[in-house]
Amino acid sequence: MAMVSEAKVNGGDMEAPSTELLPALAEKPLGLPPGKYSLVGWDMDTTGRRLIDEICQIAAFTPKQTYTQYIMPYGDLNPGARRRHNIRVVTVGRYRMLKDTITHKILKTKSEISALTDFLDWLEKEKGDSESKVILIYHEPRRLSPIMLLEALIRYKLLDRFKCIVAGFADSYALAADKCKTTVKSVSLRVLARVLLDADSLSVDSALDRATAAYRIVEHLAQGEQQEVGAGGEGASASKDMVETARAWARPVHTELDALVNLKNLLERQNTFRPVFAPLLRAARPERKRVTQLRRILAEAGFLYDQLRDAWQEHQLTGLEKQLASLSVSAKDEDIKELIEIFDCHFDPAKEPKGLKPRLSNRNRPTSSAGETGEAEGSTSDSQKSSPQNSPNKTSNDVSAGDTSQIEAAPEPMSALATQYNEV
Repeated sequence: MAMVSEAKVNGGDMEAPSTELLPALAEKPLGLPPGKYSLVGWDMDTTGRRLIDEICQIAAFTPKQTYTQYIMPYGDLNPGARRRHNIRVVTVGRYRMLKDTITHKILKTKSEISALTDFLDWLEKEKGDSESKVILIYHEPRRLSPIMLLEALIRYKLLDRFKCIVAGFADSYALAADKCKTTVKSVSLRVLARVLLDADSLSVDSALDRATAAYRIVEHLAQGEQQEVGAGGEGASASKDMVETARAWARPVHTELDALVNLKNLLERQNTFRPVFAPLLRAARPERKRVTQLRRILAEAGFLYDQLRDAWQEHQLTGLEKQLASLSVSAKDEDIKELIEIFDCHFDPAKEPKGLKPRLSNRNRPTSSAGETGEAEGSTSDSQKSSPQNSPNKTSNDVSAGDTSQIEAAPEPMSALATQYNEV
């Protein structure tokens, strides 16, 4: 999540191109109705950035108390997650364990359902009386963490209890982008911590550190110019201002649930194009990145594979051009031309795709400048490779989530829905 690259700082994927409007900034939050709210900084580490990925650390912060718990996932962390969070799954004898790659210590873990239940217990204590509700403050440009948390809660039938405790999610990224747009170029956690909190060496590897920073950033921005940076922001007036600021910039839980449903529908449409794009995703890394961008353009425009197949069968190339002409509003001309070429070559086997390089075998794969073969090519970790059979909750029909404009770390998994939001 923060910045060296903004992706790493904000706990998300690679930062989007400047021409792309980030989900956190796409629309201003509607806010929550007036009421009694408790504020909690919150974040979590995951094994990847897909809906089928698991939580491996969940953390929360208030000035009086903190909560953090590592979770033993069924699957391994993908290469991007291992680098970002500095943890990995190792196998010692017949047991799988979570290990800190900096201290080389084995971490104490719980199962995902146990950790989520404990997290809800902790939130209930922080909530206080029955009339109060919690607003979870986090910092992320792509609004992935709330969706992934809600998906996990749905999986374990904990959503109803969660909605009784939590009123909504406040993204400090959107708040900072609005309040600091004239003073800073980037609103990543590291930059904001350095500028607003005088924290020159903020660590963003741990979910607890990010949760703390997100809380402190909202606290500072709510104070405005009334106090010096870092000067006692825990007074009664500051707390009241902070609650009002967080309430105004929060999204209700039902809004994030709607976003989850919309994302699944998008992925279902995207998955219909598997016959076309699955072979292309076995190409080299730059080609995979380009393919995921094109695939998302089609899904967001509402196209289905059957529509384009029928258009080609009826009028061939002219039919494709007519169907894809509607993309001119949301896509560049070069994107449309490339999509037409890809589909024309797919439906006409006599034509060979242009610009796609054959995938090199591991034996002949060139190494990077660091002498490695490209960690992002696969998702192998030091533990035994996990399979869908290892998890009772993960099936081949799980939905992936994420930003398809980014690189997929490996060929598409054999799930019913396409992979999005894989780390770089």
